[in-house]
Amino acid sequence: MDGTPFIPSTITVHLGRPDQPAQNVTVPFPDYIKNVASSELYPTWPENALRANIYAQISYALNRVYTEYYRSRGYDFDITSSTAFDQSFVKGRDIFENISQIVDEIFDTYIRREGAVEPLFALYCDGQNTSCAGLRQWETVYLANQGLGPFDILTRFFGNDISLVTDAPIQGATESYPGRE
Repeated sequence: MDGTPFIPSTITVHLGRPDQPAQNVTVPFPDYIKNVASSELYPTWPENALRANIYAQISYALNRVYTEYYRSRGYDFDITSSTAFDQSFVKGRDIFENISQIVDEIFDTYIRREGAVEPLFALYCDGQNTSCAGLRQWETVYLANQGLGPFDILTRFFGNDISLVTDAPIQGATESYPGRE
């Protein structure tokens, strides 16, 4: 691996908290993002709000893969389905058509901080029941209704020193951490 971030062809999701016994499922990366977005967003939201949120979800997941966050700790998965740790993934859930179409267009685009290589750990929360130092999902709806585009919405939460990396290469995962000795 040359250190350049890529879009993994698949991602392995642990269906629970990291230390909890649970099934691991490996799914195509775009399908994972479609599931997360359909689990966490309302399909009736303005398209620019959906796109801003999906960019954050893509970047969050790619940061977990790129930094080998769980694999470097000896786990055999890339991310969990627990919102206490990661993003909501519901095995077998229905996918909203408009979300599916947006993900098909942008799953190979992620947020990066200027001067950084890794995808941004794009922390987010709903902004109503929970608060965080990152993107607040319900506020993206307000901003989109004010006419802001996805990138402008993202800069409101992550600052002006971000960029979108587009057309990232897609490849099979290449694990650099051996896991166990």
